[in-house]
Amino acid sequence: MLVAAFIVAFLSSALIGVQFVKLAEANAIPPPPTRSMLIKSDGTVEPATVPIQHEGNVYTFMSNITNFTILVNLDNIVIDGGGFHLIGVGGYVGITLANRSNVTVKNVIIHNFACGINLGNSVNNVVTGNKITASSAISLGSSNGNQIYGNRISGNYGVKGGGLFNNISGNDFRGTSYSVEISGNNNTVSGNYFENDGSVVIGVRAQYNIVSNNTMRGGRYGVFIYGGSSHNVVFGNNITIKNENAIKIQDSFNNTITENSLGNNEIGIYVANPAFPDSRFAYSTNNTIYHNNFVGNRKHAHVESGVVGGSRPNFWDNGTTGNYWSNYTGADNNGDGVGDTLYIIDNNNTDHHPLMNPVEIPEPKIPDVIPEFPSWTKMLPVLAVFTVAITIYRQRLIKLRNKKRNG
Repeated sequence: MLVAAFIVAFLSSALIGVQFVKLAEANAIPPPPTRSMLIKSDGTVEPATVPIQHEGNVYTFMSNITNFTILVNLDNIVIDGGGFHLIGVGGYVGITLANRSNVTVKNVIIHNFACGINLGNSVNNVVTGNKITASSAISLGSSNGNQIYGNRISGNYGVKGGGLFNNISGNDFRGTSYSVEISGNNNTVSGNYFENDGSVVIGVRAQYNIVSNNTMRGGRYGVFIYGGSSHNVVFGNNITIKNENAIKIQDSFNNTITENSLGNNEIGIYVANPAFPDSRFAYSTNNTIYHNNFVGNRKHAHVESGVVGGSRPNFWDNGTTGNYWSNYTGADNNGDGVGDTLYIIDNNNTDHHPLMNPVEIPEPKIPDVIPEFPSWTKMLPVLAVFTVAITIYRQRLIKLRNKKRNG
């Protein structure tokens, strides 16, 4: 009888335990609400219990910070994570710098936020040496002159927004679905590493942006210029193994694509035109594409006709030299390095001077040590000169091309 009573008691307690576990699962304890840590305009930190040490204009993490967002209401400061973590509980923004200037955020490991760092409407800030994993890692909003370099970025979106003269350089975008989307003017995306993603998007009506010396491997596309964007320059990039296209130009004009290595992609360069053009959609025309290497792509170049009017002409050489096409079968009887016959893409798009040998393009690399960038206000004259130089160069190319063809 004693044994039987013990068994009954044991089974009863086990049943109660199972019921308790199921009740706990059905009424899971929610995470604590995310709290805000504020760097106030007078320099103080609130609440003071957050493990951040404040000395002069430098705010340094002393340990991991969990379940806090950081709101910055002060300019001209440095936030140094010291390699510690800023951890959210889903949703919210990790660090908000809206309407700020001259703030540096460095050495922070940010994760489990909807947005890692929000730079909305900010000027001349620096984001460097951070590791950010978020649905949207860095949001630019309409910010100007910000430097984003030397970061390890992953998540759905990497860097996204508009503004002017922002510099996105030397970052590692491994594991980001859509890495950089820029909708402003005069921005630079240079020296980054992209892997298994949609790498760089430029549009709508974006102008004078530079995409240079990046490595883009795997994923959907390399560079996508769309929506009436013009006068953008894409050069010195190594774009390989893209399952859609290395470079796509859609409804955009007067862009320059030069000295890129485009290898083993589904399509090297895809030029798309609107199906039914109207005032909202431009034709893809007068883009200049030369000194690129097309090697091993399933299709090197494709120009979409659209429904009305057929394809539009683009320039596939600079008037004297064109591109290297690995499937070109023409001869070079005078030995000048330029093929004697045309490389025809379609009736309106022809490389008149195909190259017999690949262009020498250095392999782009992310530097081990990335130097500090100067203030964006100091960069303005340099960028302005560069923009003017590109415009003058393009005009000379067009004059030379017209003179050669009319002659």
